[in-house]
Amino acid sequence: MEDFNQIKLDNQKYLPPKDLWSKIEFDLDYQNNIKPLLDQLPERMAPPHIWGEIEKNIPSARMRLIKKKWVVQTVAATVLLAIGFGLGSWFNNKPLNNTPQLGYTQVNTISYIEEDQESINEVLDEYVKKCKYYPNENSCSLVNDFTDLVSAKAELENIIKRMGNSDNIMQQLRRIELEKTRIIRNMAQRI
Repeated sequence: MEDFNQIKLDNQKYLPPKDLWSKIEFDLDYQNNIKPLLDQLPERMAPPHIWGEIEKNIPSARMRLIKKKWVVQTVAATVLLAIGFGLGSWFNNKPLNNTPQLGYTQVNTISYIEEDQESINEVLDEYVKKCKYYPNENSCSLVNDFTDLVSAKAELENIIKRMGNSDNIMQQLRRIELEKTRIIRNMAQRI
C-alpha cells in the first residue's frame, strides 16, 4: 500500500496547477489581450516589385485550369482515337453485303513436275552416297530436314483433302516448298 501512495504522490508532482486553464483562457482572450498587441505592431508596405516576384512564383488558378484542360483534352483525344480505331476495324471486317460469297482457287498443274521430281531424287541419292563416304565434309542433317519437310507437306495435303484449303494452309505449303528447294540447292552445291 505504501508503494501505491508513493506513486500517487510522485504523479501529483507532474499535474498542472488548478488555475492553469483559466490563465490560458485569459491570455487567449482576443479582444482584451491580442488585439491591442496587434494594433501596436508597425505597418510596413513592401515595394510593388516584390509583390510582382511573389505572384510570379505562385501557381495561379488560371494555370491550374489550363493544366486541367490539357489533361481533359488528352483523355478526350485518346478516347476518340480508341473509338475511331474500333469503328475502323469493325468496318474493315464487316462484310459489304449479306449475300453469300463464293470463292474459288485455281491450281495450275505443271507438266515438268515429274522431271523435277526425278532430278530432286538424283540429287538426294548422290548426296546420301557422299554423306555416307565423307560424313565430316557433308552435313547429313540436310537429309533429315528434307524428309521432315516431305512428311509435313503430306500432312498438310491430308488436311486440305479433309477440310478444304485456306490461305494459311496454302502459305504453309509454299514455305515448305521453298525450304525444300533451298535444301536441295544446298545439297547440289555440296556434291
